[in-house]
Amino acid sequence: MTEEFIILGTAGHIDHGKTSLVKALTGIDTDIHKEEKERGITIDIGFAPFNLPDGKSLGVIDVPGHERFIRNMLAGAGGIDLILLVIDANEGIMPQTVEHLHILEMLHVQKGIIVLTKTDTVEAEWLEMVREEVREGLAGTFLTDAPMVGVSAQTGAGIVELRLLIGELAAEVTPREVTAPLRVPVDRVFSVPGFGTVATGTVFAGGVETGEVVELLPQGLSARVRTIQVHGKTVERAQAGQRAALNLAGVERAEIERGMVVAKPGVYKSTNLVDVRLHLLPDSPRNLTNSSRIRFYLGASEVLGRVSILESDELKPGEDALVQIALESPVVCAPQDRFIVRSYSPMLTIGGGTVIDPTPSRVHRRRREYVLEDLLLREQGGPEQLILQVLTEEPGLGVRDVAPQVKLTVEAAEVCLQEMAGVGLVVSIAGGYVSADWLARVFDEVEERIRVHFAKEKYHVTVPKAQVLSQVGMKPKLFDALLGSSVGQERFEVFRDKIGIRGYDVPFTLRERELLQKIEELYRGGGFQPPSVEEVRTQTNALEKTLHGLLHYLKERGTLVELGGGSYLHSEFLEQAKSVLREKFSVSGAYSVADFRDWVGTSRKFAVLILEYLDDIKFSKRIEDKRVIS
Repeated sequence: MTEEFIILGTAGHIDHGKTSLVKALTGIDTDIHKEEKERGITIDIGFAPFNLPDGKSLGVIDVPGHERFIRNMLAGAGGIDLILLVIDANEGIMPQTVEHLHILEMLHVQKGIIVLTKTDTVEAEWLEMVREEVREGLAGTFLTDAPMVGVSAQTGAGIVELRLLIGELAAEVTPREVTAPLRVPVDRVFSVPGFGTVATGTVFAGGVETGEVVELLPQGLSARVRTIQVHGKTVERAQAGQRAALNLAGVERAEIERGMVVAKPGVYKSTNLVDVRLHLLPDSPRNLTNSSRIRFYLGASEVLGRVSILESDELKPGEDALVQIALESPVVCAPQDRFIVRSYSPMLTIGGGTVIDPTPSRVHRRRREYVLEDLLLREQGGPEQLILQVLTEEPGLGVRDVAPQVKLTVEAAEVCLQEMAGVGLVVSIAGGYVSADWLARVFDEVEERIRVHFAKEKYHVTVPKAQVLSQVGMKPKLFDALLGSSVGQERFEVFRDKIGIRGYDVPFTLRERELLQKIEELYRGGGFQPPSVEEVRTQTNALEKTLHGLLHYLKERGTLVELGGGSYLHSEFLEQAKSVLREKFSVSGAYSVADFRDWVGTSRKFAVLILEYLDDIKFSKRIEDKRVIS
């Protein structure tokens, strides 16, 4: 036999013969609990291997039919690929048949077969009438054109035909994602003497091998897979589409419960918020109003939550809408996951839908066009559009963080990102990626913030980087990476802790340009004995405000350096001072203020100011009354 890649499930009303049918097909009684034996009904989900005529093997999930155990039914239904809708030939479609059918449709089960059971207990004429009623009752559902077969678990009639039909449809089912990151919703947990904790579930995606370390979410527990069994047989690996029992080392039975997820470490995130497309069933007994409390079923989990209908105040039967659900306990999911919603009280299945964003970054405000547009883009876009949306919401993510959010393997996501980078859709930044459109918008905003500052401060050509950073609301590390990128360097200039627009200059008047030239000449002519600001004002006849603005401009452009006490020095002489100190230091070692004063021919006042400035920029270091070059 080959490995299982398809899960076959049963569904239908209580006592319509689901468990007997599974036993007739597989030889295994899936009712394992004593209470199930005594009461003759399935309470919990049961499992069995099923060997197809061509030698392949499927996993079979037998779910309970009683309305009181819908929660258990849902825990198993999420992993079903091919369904047997079981209907008693004596009774036809019953209430639980309809509810199960709704659930299967909401979960997008791919294929199905209608199985009429107990055919040995009815007349041929009655059976034909039931066939017609069933066809009418299932019209418009995903089972409208599904094959129908009558069987008897007691006599074996129709079982061979059913086996062949299952084999044919199983070949048409799309296998699950074997190469995606591992995800196994846990639907049963128990302990085995001598082995320890065992968690079972359908492998939704990826694969797991013996000895591998896994993560148990949402609690974030770490465990090692000691052994793996698939339908009672020990194997080295289980993969998507298989039922697996994982013997876990490092965790206790009490630490795990149904609804948790066994996952590849560091890939999936637990969340209390999910953005979804929610469809309300046509036969829902009432409208779903905003802020309604509901029961949310995904994978094997059941969680209470409240709906925020983003487009309107209520959802009418048969309608669908973009909805954010705030959950009372965290869940683990991925884009495109299917879920079921039941009313809080009474507990009725009222709808279901598809996860759009499994980890929204914020609580959305209702009736906001930008929110709706973003969700529609995520919902309708292909991998590229999803990647762009993810990178817009969380810029700077690496490929391993992007992949699970867009439901791609790391390898596939990397190829996609590289192709997108090649055509300019994304930009690689410091080991991560950002959307090119997002980057352009951010840089536009940065430039706008800088220009607003320039409008207020006419003679400035830079802005404190921290000021811009606080205005655009970004992490400093990412901001620095963006500015340091090739795209950033084309638009901006960074001067230590300041930022400017590349190519920008102050729009000076002719008079201001003449003043600039005169001011620079005065400081160049002053050398190591530069003029005071008041002396410059007197010699240029400049207005005080204008003069201070022009001095600031020359300082930002690097023409002047501002020493302590409001004094300025032409940068050419600062460089000369460095050269002199390097030359003298190589001969005499440590030097004093007096040494420097004599070497450059200045006053003690300016010698002190220049040396303190050099200390501040880490060119030199003071040791008592001497200095050394750093």
